[in-house]
Amino acid sequence: MSIGENIKKLRELHNLSQKELGEIAGVSDKAVSTWEKNEKSPRMGAIQKIADHFGILKSDIIENKNIVSTINEPQQTYGSDSVPMPLLGSIAAGIPIEMIPVKEMINVPREIADMYPDAFLVKVSGDSMNKVIPSGALALIDPTEEIKNGDIAAVSVNGYDATLKRFYKFQDGITLEPESYNPNIKTQFFSSKEQEYNPIHLKGKLVWYMAPLDIKF
Repeated sequence: MSIGENIKKLRELHNLSQKELGEIAGVSDKAVSTWEKNEKSPRMGAIQKIADHFGILKSDIIENKNIVSTINEPQQTYGSDSVPMPLLGSIAAGIPIEMIPVKEMINVPREIADMYPDAFLVKVSGDSMNKVIPSGALALIDPTEEIKNGDIAAVSVNGYDATLKRFYKFQDGITLEPESYNPNIKTQFFSSKEQEYNPIHLKGKLVWYMAPLDIKF
């Protein structure tokens, strides 16, 4: 069963309306409707709230299983060691995270998923941060974490796809600093005046990364 089908079955088993389930998940009834129609996927934070409310695992909702049997089974104390998290496509400026299509779900360690329930994965392309994170790695980005000077963030400039850079905000502008072995990649500075026509969009903070399953050594 899909995530949407599991959510609908769970709601119907407990005789809840879409509005009542939305209140549990912290969303509107329209959002619940789009989930059940498989038009959109819920964020991990919403899935966690639903799972916590009904005393089940997030994986019981996310994975392709019959949630009826899951609810009737006694919950094990150990559970799974990994949790699926969304791998997103391109992160364009101005588009809400909820509107970006999920390409696939990737398993990450449960400890990481529980620590950052609203985070999402993106595939790193390019060598601008290869002293810290290699090209091809899967970066976990949390849009809810506060981004401070010196943090690595997913940043979109003037509508282009997001890039990972160290972020520094000063009184007169913003600096995006690479950490690369490639000497041709330079630090970028955007003055406050320049940002009026070349806006900077922060998409989230880098909190963790992993090698893809198909990495070549």
